[in-house]
Amino acid sequence: MSAEDISRAMQATYDHYYLSEGYRRRYPEPNIATMAYLLQNGLADVSQILDFGCGNGRYSLALLEKTKAHLTAYDISAASLAEFESQLRSTPHRERVSFVHDNLDGLNRYASYDAILMLFGVLSHVVERDLRLQTLHKMRSLIRPDGKLILSVPSIFRRRPWELLKYGLARAMGYAAPPQDEAGNIRFARRIEGRNLTFFYHLYSLRTLREELAEAGFAIMECQPESVFPEWLVTQSSLVRCIDRRLCFWIPAQLGYGMRVLADPV
Repeated sequence: MSAEDISRAMQATYDHYYLSEGYRRRYPEPNIATMAYLLQNGLADVSQILDFGCGNGRYSLALLEKTKAHLTAYDISAASLAEFESQLRSTPHRERVSFVHDNLDGLNRYASYDAILMLFGVLSHVVERDLRLQTLHKMRSLIRPDGKLILSVPSIFRRRPWELLKYGLARAMGYAAPPQDEAGNIRFARRIEGRNLTFFYHLYSLRTLREELAEAGFAIMECQPESVFPEWLVTQSSLVRCIDRRLCFWIPAQLGYGMRVLADPV
């Protein structure tokens, strides 16, 4: 599949995901540990935030409650942005939010950002390395010199081992078609609300994430596990959430279900 085909497929996947009740049921709230991390790193005091891949505003809405910042919400899914805007109508925060749908150049007109968020594997959905680097270079052009990039990506050591094995064997035997011919790229299907939806992911090691960020002009300042258990379980169970937060103190970042990273522009 071409990059354009993948982009269209991901848009269709997430439009269906948000138009059904599937996403809200699976992820009813933010990961509390990630929210705490954002606030610990100064987001309560900034003026301009870009939530790149904001989805239905799961993190943005919580941030708007905690900050006075203007927030730019970007996503490839029109359905997700429509849901986010609908939720904003019952809050006093609508005037502090600008929406950008599937147009990176549209981000230029709002601000240079104090903080850019790419949470919950957003970067990993960009499955070609050149396009990931283009995206990261774009973020570098938008961020202030003293700004913060906070992102999380799925760990190659914890996620989708069957797909990694399958596509790894296909590459070794020479018949992996793009984009699965790139190491770390996988594709899988999940049945949601009566329909099989296809997801594309690039799974990261800390080394490959550091390399891509460095090539785009960012340096990793901190890296920690995003969670030990899958995020849907962490957000749905207070007991699992409590256990998860304790376990995160004891394991290296790469053994987390995802890795959460703070990076500075250099």
